[in-house]
Amino acid sequence: MPKKLPFHIQHNTTPTVVKQILHLASDRQISLETLSKVLGYSKGTTEKVVVPFLRQMGILDGWRLGEFGRRLRQLMQSRPDLLAEAMHVHLYTLHWRQPDAYFSFAYATICDWLWERGVWKLDGRNKAELVGIVTRKAAEKFGVDASQIAFSINSVNGALKWLKALNPPVVRNDAFSLRSACPVQTLLWSVDALYHHPQWHRDYGIRIALDEERRTQLCKICLVDFDSLEKVLEFALKTDRRLNIGTEGGFGRWLSLTAPIPVGML
Repeated sequence: MPKKLPFHIQHNTTPTVVKQILHLASDRQISLETLSKVLGYSKGTTEKVVVPFLRQMGILDGWRLGEFGRRLRQLMQSRPDLLAEAMHVHLYTLHWRQPDAYFSFAYATICDWLWERGVWKLDGRNKAELVGIVTRKAAEKFGVDASQIAFSINSVNGALKWLKALNPPVVRNDAFSLRSACPVQTLLWSVDALYHHPQWHRDYGIRIALDEERRTQLCKICLVDFDSLEKVLEFALKTDRRLNIGTEGGFGRWLSLTAPIPVGML
């Protein structure tokens, strides 16, 4: 029997777990014994479940912090309130750079579905519907039978743990709703991600058309509506010189970044 494709979003790798790892980790190697003790998981769960997910996310490189993990550690030291936002943007966009990060595709599919509905009760029935939606879309995207997609209610719960950690919130009283604003940094990380989108990839400094498709994409990552996106864009333009927005040049409305702002960087 062919091995199933792993679209599962780890429900064991919670915001608390990531914070504990970032507090623990340094440039030195972390031992399995220490890590499992700090997290309160068995060595088997830590080594076979949590650590592989952290490595694929780029938080760990072997038994040390990876590049993304080092950015998160610096972020946690200066802006701990943005840690969940950074993880959210990273989870959503990672599959643009790493097509085999199947869990990222699943996370983005959930976010897109919730954004398109605006309001969605997160009860057992609707969670089960999300399992079916991700399974169907993944099978279509990757050309496999739905039976080959490894995704479950636990996977949905794994995504919700990060969505529930966002601030401003998008989950209240077991129901999802779009937020009226997001942190400027969330928007800047989302714009940076557009520079690495498979269809829109380009060098920094080159303009990206701010058409309906790209505005929609930014809204879906930030989990805001179009009016709220405009307000955040306006505020970001005033507060960060790396972002430019204009209409000149015959391209219609556009935006650009003069320098990289990868997820986790302030």
